[in-house]
Amino acid sequence: MQASNTPSELEWAFRAAEADGPDGPGTARRRLLPGSTLDVFTEVRFPSHDWALVVLSDERLQDRDLVLATGLTCRTKNGSIEVVAAPETESKLFCTLLADLLDQMPSSGRHSAAAVARRLTAWQRMLCRGPSTLMTAEERVGLYGELLVFRDVMLQAVGEDAVRSWTGPSGTPQDFTHLDASVEVKTTARQAEGSCRISNERQLDDADLRTLFLVHQEVTSVMEGLTLGELIDEMRGHPFVRADVQWFENSLLEYGWHDSQRDRYTQDRYALTRRRCFRVRDDFPRLTPTRLPMGIAGVTYHLDLSACAPYQVDYDAMRRSLAATAVEE
Repeated sequence: MQASNTPSELEWAFRAAEADGPDGPGTARRRLLPGSTLDVFTEVRFPSHDWALVVLSDERLQDRDLVLATGLTCRTKNGSIEVVAAPETESKLFCTLLADLLDQMPSSGRHSAAAVARRLTAWQRMLCRGPSTLMTAEERVGLYGELLVFRDVMLQAVGEDAVRSWTGPSGTPQDFTHLDASVEVKTTARQAEGSCRISNERQLDDADLRTLFLVHQEVTSVMEGLTLGELIDEMRGHPFVRADVQWFENSLLEYGWHDSQRDRYTQDRYALTRRRCFRVRDDFPRLTPTRLPMGIAGVTYHLDLSACAPYQVDYDAMRRSLAATAVEE
């Protein structure tokens, strides 16, 4: 990414174009990414004073309109993409989004515009969090725990398919799914936790799965532990992650992580202190759609882990089971 495409430089360029704009209808357009196969422009539109990023492409994309936040919209039409911010939109947020899109945008390739569209979908999920896009302490611990399982289990069990097995950020019932095997992860920073919170009746439902595991982890805050940012950087350095890095980055954004906020999370340093794995099957204590009375849905409950002891499995056995699923693909 060129220095002129940082959030602060983008905002300066928009404001300079706005000050020099016409009194009547018109646009002030500036080309970006001259080495890209895409035609990419910033625009200031008059007299509305809307700011926009325009990506022109002849790729076949689904036409759609997205509301990313109040005053911030995206339109995909005939393969081209427009991201438009009305004057009331927070300029810092808009320019951070644009700088991120430009940074993630492939410089070449047949599906560059499609990559931009996927990144915008990830941004929509993040911005749906509300006025504050910062993750809560519970969410940070949850992301930390999922990345630990990603690193220690999925990368070793399913190899290069591990990146796309991390499906939870996009809204699937379980955190990881590969073929007909899934893993749900629960992580707490409280020691001696005797239960875990199950978010809905689908989370421990194995009706369409051959194998479902529940992993419960405890982490503790220690000076020599890893920050969330350090763990993410470690993951980015793995060759399987580097090979599919855009998918990984989109999943991080969907979860709620963006590098521009990493300094807000440096106070958290964690180390794994306990990990328990359970095979969810047969009469495992749980609520599922078929076990609920008619008319009841959206159930959240706490699972007593002591009642799950008969279903506990060895960590290596779980990993071998997932690896066997990958081999049978």
